[in-house]
Amino acid sequence: MKNKNKETKIVILGSYNSGKTTTLENICEKMTKVEYNGTTISLDYGNITVDGKKVHIFTTPGQERFKFMREILSQGLDGAIVVIDSSRGLTSTDRNIINRLNDKEIPFVIFANKQDILSEDLDFDGIDAPIIPTIAREGEGVKDGLSLLLDLMNS
Repeated sequence: MKNKNKETKIVILGSYNSGKTTTLENICEKMTKVEYNGTTISLDYGNITVDGKKVHIFTTPGQERFKFMREILSQGLDGAIVVIDSSRGLTSTDRNIINRLNDKEIPFVIFANKQDILSEDLDFDGIDAPIIPTIAREGEGVKDGLSLLLDLMNS
């Protein structure tokens, strides 16, 4: 990975109930959750080791009232996964997250999640990022998408 340190940080971002925690569960065997009634209220955390380097992965709450948590958790990140709920389409929160990552020139991929549900016509016009169809609940596409992000972070 481009970051020369022995550790790197990835943040999983997206709107409320898009599948961020489920995505992390499919990447990491062990993780820490902070939830209230099944909704992330601060963060989820897990880590993996890739090529001898520890990768710390955080999720953020998707509700707009927790935007400040996204800002805090996004400090010092090396890459990001933006999880979109394909059944809802791109939300204003999703677009704001994508614009912010572009402005900061942070490598990221988009997981078009919930591909098993009838979906909205996803309009990704003007978005220059790899888009990976996923079904996080089944783990489909998740690890391939993570590998693609790690490759982007190395280039």
